[in-house]
Amino acid sequence: MVASDAMKRNLLPMFMLLATAALAQTPNPPNTDLYYKLAPDAIPQDGVPKGEMKGPFTLPSQAYPGTQHTYWVYVPAQYDPAVAASLMIYNDGQAFLAPEGDVRAPVVMDNLIYRREIPVMIGVFINPGRRPDQPEPTLSNWGDRDTNRPTEYNTLDDKYARVVVDELLGMASADRARELLRRSLSRGSGPTNFEKC
Repeated sequence: MVASDAMKRNLLPMFMLLATAALAQTPNPPNTDLYYKLAPDAIPQDGVPKGEMKGPFTLPSQAYPGTQHTYWVYVPAQYDPAVAASLMIYNDGQAFLAPEGDVRAPVVMDNLIYRREIPVMIGVFINPGRRPDQPEPTLSNWGDRDTNRPTEYNTLDDKYARVVVDELLGMASADRARELLRRSLSRGSGPTNFEKC
């Protein structure tokens, strides 16, 4: 019986040490602010008018045959069709327009335009090209394995520039693109292809 009492006295501290070590290794929930913390401009502010997201629209690609691009057009509340507006193109559109994403570009645009820190600006959010049988990129899968994204963004040629300039905007002139975009938005509906505006 003496050995058993001594054994109990030695096992108890060992058990306590193992339990403490096991509890210390319990993972904490991820700290989402560790690498990126949302700026105040990415959070909707009281009194700031919200713009309108139009789309999604599908753009068949001639530069990358067999693929299509999904895109959205964001029109700020302050947009006036009688006044020229700036134009911003966002690659990886789904990531930049997501209301609960890391960037929340439409909210940022609303806040900055409201404070007149940037001019009234139309936002065009375009996803990487994909075949119709491939999934649309998402916040958790940007499409590097499922879309044409690596080819479009990493290849040293002019094909992706042609997608944006010639296919999306429908012409080589940025001024002309803004004019056509303004006319299409003044009609009250988002275009399915800027070239047809």
